[in-house]
Amino acid sequence: MTTLIIADHNNTTLQAALLNTVTAAQKIGGEVHVLVAGSNAGAAAQAAAQIAGVAKVLHADAPHLAQPTAENLAATVLALLSIGVVLVPALLLAVVALARTFGRTRTSP
Repeated sequence: MTTLIIADHNNTTLQAALLNTVTAAQKIGGEVHVLVAGSNAGAAAQAAAQIAGVAKVLHADAPHLAQPTAENLAATVLALLSIGVVLVPALLLAVVALARTFGRTRTSP
């Protein structure tokens, strides 16, 4: 089973909570993928690729993701729902985006 982690970042650097989330995902087992959604966030995506245990980095780059809203982030995650498990650091935007994502699919987080 693949676990998708939504990375929290400022389009340049990753937030430290991502490392803890990767550790939690590794305990679940399976591949760990990290989604870096932003605008000109290539540096953050490269940094995510360097984290031990991360098998794949998905980089969604678009102007409307420069300051993402829960709706924009949810739409990005919906495109990836073949993933088995979705984890996020306990940050407000990511938590709200997950609620919107699962509300659209009529499943529960």
